[in-house]
Amino acid sequence: MRHLPTPLRALAASACALALLALPGPAAQAAPEPAVYGELARNGTFATSGEHWWAGPGASLGSVGGKLRATVEPAPADQVGQLHRTVVGQSGIALRQGARYTLSFEAQASTPTRIRSTVQLGDPPYPQTLANTLDLTTTPQRFSWTFTSSLASADGHIDFQVGGQPVRTDITFDNVSLTTSTAREGFFVDPSSTARAWVDAHPADQRAGTIRTQIADRTTVKWFGGWNTDVRADVDRYVGAAAAAGRLPTLVAYNIPGRDCGGASGGGADDARAYKEWMDRFIAGIARRPALVILEPDAVAQADVEQNCLTAEQREARFDMLWYANQHLDAQGPHVRTYLDAGNATWTLGAGRTDDPADGGIGLSDMADLLGRSGIYLADGVAVNVSHYHSTDVSNDYGRRLAARVKERLGVDTTWVVDTSRNGNGAYTVPGDESSGLVGFCNPPLRKLGPSSRVGEGGAAYYLWIKNPGDSDGRHADDARCPADGPQYAAGSFSPEFALRLVDGS
Repeated sequence: MRHLPTPLRALAASACALALLALPGPAAQAAPEPAVYGELARNGTFATSGEHWWAGPGASLGSVGGKLRATVEPAPADQVGQLHRTVVGQSGIALRQGARYTLSFEAQASTPTRIRSTVQLGDPPYPQTLANTLDLTTTPQRFSWTFTSSLASADGHIDFQVGGQPVRTDITFDNVSLTTSTAREGFFVDPSSTARAWVDAHPADQRAGTIRTQIADRTTVKWFGGWNTDVRADVDRYVGAAAAAGRLPTLVAYNIPGRDCGGASGGGADDARAYKEWMDRFIAGIARRPALVILEPDAVAQADVEQNCLTAEQREARFDMLWYANQHLDAQGPHVRTYLDAGNATWTLGAGRTDDPADGGIGLSDMADLLGRSGIYLADGVAVNVSHYHSTDVSNDYGRRLAARVKERLGVDTTWVVDTSRNGNGAYTVPGDESSGLVGFCNPPLRKLGPSSRVGEGGAAYYLWIKNPGDSDGRHADDARCPADGPQYAAGSFSPEFALRLVDGS
């Protein structure tokens, strides 16, 4: 049996008691559970009222000019300086032990004064997981702390200890926010992934059960591109569903002009203007809500001059488009995290490259420079191994070396996410042909699912199933490295055969 923490046991006992007293009748509508991801503070902007906030003895509250004003009465002489004597706060906040949170707010006072800001429980012995004493002035100041919760409770508090004032004091608060960005709260599973659609359309197929439990129920990344006729509405619907479920959505933006150098996944917006308009609609759909965004797989590496994919003018236009996307995603605020694609561990940036001879031709300095021209300064990190098969260890090694080179050349601290959707057996080489190189397309055999989406290790921010398992890489009939028995499905379409191969590595 799983043992609940004491506060939760008390809540459960109360619920049971109420259930026993209830008269028979129609089933009651269950109350929505408190949010466990994203914004936890209710009415932190005080636009029209002070609803959800309370004050203890010695203070009164009012909403004035879109801010919360606490009028604190003078304390008795023997209690001056005892901040805990009067508290303003909000309760009923779900806290998870081990999850990371950020508390931020703006505050000022009618006269210079000292208060204490805490995140804690409201019952003795009043344990605190965050406590900071701060000096307010008559000018608004912004405060922010990120912390890991040591508490687990459904009734956490944001408390402002404002007591012990020697004179009557007005203390004003605004934009109070408590957010959590820990992925352990749960990734949102795409309810309409290609695997899910196939399972729903083939309920009697003997393969459906395995594909449903091993892939469809664990597919947490959704791709958006020119196939979305109303990308703003589609993104809004997806992010909104994730927010309602208290889960973190992951989205891939894949609509750059000249995508995939015209290969099996070719396409994209018609030109730079169309792309920026599309990106504006994509971002508007997110609407500043929590989300992870993987930005344009392959676009940075394929802009390298020796790829012979783009003209000089097209390369500059691509850098401008990627910078635009990073800039406007960054403006969405801290809940939207962007990872700019940076190829994979053996991406060849052109024959004869001598920049990094020890790195097998990866060209780390060149990749760092390409990322710099694409706006890595504004992103949260890079994505590696997207739609490829390199093992997690190999990909983490690439991520660490690339991050070091980005720091060295650009002065930017960065992290990375790894596509683990198909890397359980590592990369594929054509048997008996060591000169074939590592094949990252053509639905190669003997590949296997890697770790499903979760917090990363070894420096990686996350492990994610970015390429949806079972989606075909397309056929390259003119490439001798492509296995003859690979599934003959168009790029992006779902192959149940390929999906089952990934489940058992066959």
